[in-house]
Amino acid sequence: MIQNTERSHLEATWLVIVNPQSANGRLVKEWPVWQERLATVIPNMEVYISSAPGDATQIVAMGVQSGLRHILAVGGDGMAHQVVNGIMAQKEVPSSELIFALLPVGTGNDWVKTHNIPSAWKDWTHYFRNAQVQRQNLGLIQYHTSEKKVAKRFFLNVAGLAYDAFVVRFLEGKTSLLPAKLFYFWATFRCLFQYQPQRGLLKFNQQEVDSPFYTINLGIGKYSGGGMQLVPHAEANGDNMALTYVGKISRLAVLLNSFRFYKGRIASYHKAHLTHTTSIEIEPLPGQELLIEADGEFLGESPSQITIVPLALHFLAP
Repeated sequence: MIQNTERSHLEATWLVIVNPQSANGRLVKEWPVWQERLATVIPNMEVYISSAPGDATQIVAMGVQSGLRHILAVGGDGMAHQVVNGIMAQKEVPSSELIFALLPVGTGNDWVKTHNIPSAWKDWTHYFRNAQVQRQNLGLIQYHTSEKKVAKRFFLNVAGLAYDAFVVRFLEGKTSLLPAKLFYFWATFRCLFQYQPQRGLLKFNQQEVDSPFYTINLGIGKYSGGGMQLVPHAEANGDNMALTYVGKISRLAVLLNSFRFYKGRIASYHKAHLTHTTSIEIEPLPGQELLIEADGEFLGESPSQITIVPLALHFLAP
């Protein structure tokens, strides 16, 4: 049966897609408890456990084809990223007919910070019962995979290039007994002594910037990397994406100014450039490598083009 999305989301049947590796891998053991909890607010749901990267995209397509129009991701920002890409990739209905929600049981939970979506269970149930459908922009990245093939990916939060993507690639496949946020902080510190700023060319707003880059960020949401605010000027439903870039700086300067990243004060650093744009082209100069990640997922490398997709995602907001 095809669902009517005008109906209350509390009456709908939800497609629930679970990342069992969320919460440092604990969710795979804790899921039966979480499923019982969810049943108290979502009595009608079809649950699928993601078993490999990319599964969520196929599960979304299958669920939409069967008539489901409400989709809940259970996990962190990476799971939200996969599910939203499934929403945009499916060809059954316009994305505007699908309602997205996230139960944030991941470690970073950056996207929900922008929208004040709680992560504590009691608060989340109150949010879910009283939520309203809102819309936000998405970003669309055209890039090159490690096999040099052209690919595209949507993001709902923040895309990072240069150092940010270098760190995400370093973390791929790695596990640690440390808490996830501490492990990420350790990785950013270690990678700082391995990364060399890469020279590239940015083309946006009828201007060009040729420089070695420490970081380049495009933001729909404000937060990334476990609470950093590299794009504090982002507006999820605004007319533009937020753009922040920082040229070549010393490792000592990074360490001395890192507090600005978490306090939303990066604009006060004289080498940080903050602006807005609807699209940007990024080209590495010969012999240079400008890597790309989005929503904490490593993608590939430039040359790339990133554009805004206005109000493409319909989601439950407080």
